[in-house]
Amino acid sequence: MMALVAFGCSKDDDGDDAYHYTKNNLTGTYSITYFQTKKVETIDVNGFDVTTTTVSTGDTFNVTATFDSNDILTLNGTYRIMEVKTQGDQSTENPYIVVLDNEKEEYSVNANTSELTFDGRTYKVSGFGRTGFKISMEKTTIKDNGDMTEYTENWTFTK
Repeated sequence: MMALVAFGCSKDDDGDDAYHYTKNNLTGTYSITYFQTKKVETIDVNGFDVTTTTVSTGDTFNVTATFDSNDILTLNGTYRIMEVKTQGDQSTENPYIVVLDNEKEEYSVNANTSELTFDGRTYKVSGFGRTGFKISMEKTTIKDNGDMTEYTENWTFTK
């Protein structure tokens, strides 16, 4: 009985229906349905840390992202960004439209580490499947004077 259960489980693990993150599986056209960045800057001003947080969130998406087999990503369409900048208890909002007119960028896939690189940035890929995936990146920069910037970026692509 145990041998049958063990055999049955292992068959499911490496079945023909597995859909893994590879360049061949990535190739195709997706819609971008989510975009958000967060930048937290902490700067020393006369001995006091001043923190400014900027969150940019996309909405009203009409954007396609085409990953072709020749390592070219083509972005086309428009979306709106609502940028909210907060410092202390003060906030400002700045909405603007992003227009992508068949913008072309080289991309690369690292299936072993589940990473996607384009626009000079390397993103971690998660939730990759037949209907889409998510990418994210985090970067912390500390200058010689101690000023620090923490940056995160998240995207969702759907088919």
